[in-house]
Amino acid sequence: MRIKRLVIGTSNPGKEKEWNFFLKNKFSIIPVSEIGNFDSPKENGKTFLENAIQKAKYYSKLTNEYVLSEDGGFEVEYLNGLPGVKSRRILQGNKDGSDEELIEYILEKLKGVPKSKRKARIIVYVVVSDPKGKIIFKEHNFIEGIITTKPSDVLDPGYPYRSILYLKESNKYFSELSDEEHKKYAHRRLIAERLVKFLLKYK
Repeated sequence: MRIKRLVIGTSNPGKEKEWNFFLKNKFSIIPVSEIGNFDSPKENGKTFLENAIQKAKYYSKLTNEYVLSEDGGFEVEYLNGLPGVKSRRILQGNKDGSDEELIEYILEKLKGVPKSKRKARIIVYVVVSDPKGKIIFKEHNFIEGIITTKPSDVLDPGYPYRSILYLKESNKYFSELSDEEHKKYAHRRLIAERLVKFLLKYK
C-alpha cells in the first residue's frame, strides 16, 4: 500500500513549513505536534546524519507512523567547518541561541575577514523511518554562498544563517528568495524530488 502521509519529526516551524511546501501535493504532511506533546529527542550524535536518525527512530516509535526527520547546520570554511553540528548551540555554555544571537556570533567571528575567505554552506541530512523505526531513506544536500558583513533585513524564523548567506546564483540572500526561486535553488528541493520518487515506489 502506498505511503499517503508523512509525519515531520521536528519542533521547528520553519522546517515544517518548508517540507509542506515541497511535499504537500504528493503526501499529507503532519507536524508531530499534532499527534502528541512529546519531549524532544536527544541529539547527541557526532554527525548530522546520526542526529537525523535518532530523531526519526524516536518519533516513529512514539507515533507508529512514517516519519521524516532531518539535521543540518552551517559550516564556515574560515572556521574549519564550525559551527557544524552545534549550529544552534555555539554560544558560551553550549546553550541554544536565538536567531539574532547566532547571526551576531558568526559575524563577530568573521569580523575583518576578507570576502575570499568568507565561504560557507548550509547542509542538511534527511531520513525517513518506517513505523517500526527502520530507516528506509537517507539523503543529503547543501547550498553554498558567501557570508556577508551585515545581515539581510529579512529573517527566516528558525533559519538564522540564511540571513547572512549570499547566493551568487540568485544574487540574493538565501532568506530573500521568492517561492519560485526557493524551488530552484533551495538545498531541500533536490532531496524532496528524490524522496517523492522513492516513496511512490516504496512497498
